[in-house]
Amino acid sequence: MKRWILAGMLAVLPLAFLQAFPLDFASTASWGMGNAGLALDYASDSFVANPALLALPGREETHLLAAFRYQDQIESTYVANNEPNPMLVQPVADWAISFSAGSLAFTVQNRNSLLDRQIESSQSIYNGHKITMFQFDWASGRAPLYFGVSVRASAESNRPMIEIRNEQTFLDYIVETTIGRYESLNSSSNVAFGMGLLLDYHWFKMGVVSNQFAYARADDTLIISGDSVLKTLDWGVSVSSPTYDASNQLHLVKVQGAFDFLNIGSDEERQLRLGISTKLQLLPNWSVSLLVGYQEEKPTPSDLLSFSFSRGLQTIALDAQLDTLTIAIGYGYPTAWYLGSSTDINPLFLVSLAVSL
Repeated sequence: MKRWILAGMLAVLPLAFLQAFPLDFASTASWGMGNAGLALDYASDSFVANPALLALPGREETHLLAAFRYQDQIESTYVANNEPNPMLVQPVADWAISFSAGSLAFTVQNRNSLLDRQIESSQSIYNGHKITMFQFDWASGRAPLYFGVSVRASAESNRPMIEIRNEQTFLDYIVETTIGRYESLNSSSNVAFGMGLLLDYHWFKMGVVSNQFAYARADDTLIISGDSVLKTLDWGVSVSSPTYDASNQLHLVKVQGAFDFLNIGSDEERQLRLGISTKLQLLPNWSVSLLVGYQEEKPTPSDLLSFSFSRGLQTIALDAQLDTLTIAIGYGYPTAWYLGSSTDINPLFLVSLAVSL
C-alpha cells in the first residue's frame, strides 16, 4: 500500500469571499497553504482541486480515506460579555469518505454549518445549513501532460431555529446537527462538469482547471457556457524540492510551494492563493509539516498583480502524519491586523483527523 501524507478534508471557510467551490473542499494541507494547490500533489485527496492529479504515476493502488474536520470563528467579545456558548460562533463540521483506484475516484462529502447566531436567555440559536456532495473523477495522460474530468452533484438543506443550551453545548450540538431533520432546498441542487490540465516536470507543475464548463440547476436543462468556463477558470503553479537524494535516501526536509489564481473571469469570486510547506520527513510515512498560506479576494483584474492586506487572510497549520493517521490543527487571521486597521473578518481555528487504508 502506498503511503501518503494525509491531512484531513474539506477546507471550510464561511466568510463570504472564501466560498470558491470545490477547492475549499480539499485537504487540510491545502487550507494551511492558503487553500492553494491546483498543481500540488501534496495529499492523496488533492484531486478534489484538480482531477488531472489522479493520473500522476504512483497512484495505481487502491485508497480509502475517511476524514473529519471541525472549524469555527473566534469572537473574543462573546467571552468578555459572558454570552452563552461563546466558543460556538459559526461552527462548521465536515466528514468525508473518498475511494480512489488508479485514475478513478469517488468522493462523498458532507458539510454542516450553524449560521445567524442569536442569544436567548441561557442558550444560543442558529439556522442550520447542510451541503452534501458526490463527486466522480477520472484522469489520463502521459508525462509531462495529464488531463482529468469531474462530475459533481450537490444538494443543500436547511433547519431553522436550532437551540444549543449553554450547559449542554456538546450534546445539543451533536444531536441537533446530526439527528435533527433538515428540509431540502430543491432549487439549490445542481450537477456540474469540470476539467483540469496538469503540466508536470517533477519539481515544477502547472495546473489549469475549470470547475463548471457545463452545469444544470434543479430541473433545468444542461447548460454549456463559455462565460461559466471563464468565471470558474483557475490557474496555478507549484514547486517542490526532491523527496529522495541521489542514493535514494529520504531527505530530512522537503519544501513545497504553491501559487494560484482562482475564478479569473469573475469579479465577485476572483482570488489569489499562495502557500508554502516545510516538512520534516522522519520516515516515508512519519512526518511533521508546518504550513503557511495567504489568500485574498481580487475584485478587479488589475488587483491580481498587487496585494491589499485589508482583504487578506493568513493561515498557519501543523500536520502530523503517524503512519495511516494524520492529525492537523490550524489557525487563520485577517492580515488587516498587520495594518492596525479594523476588519469584518474574524480569526478561525481548525482541527482535523484523517485515516487512510
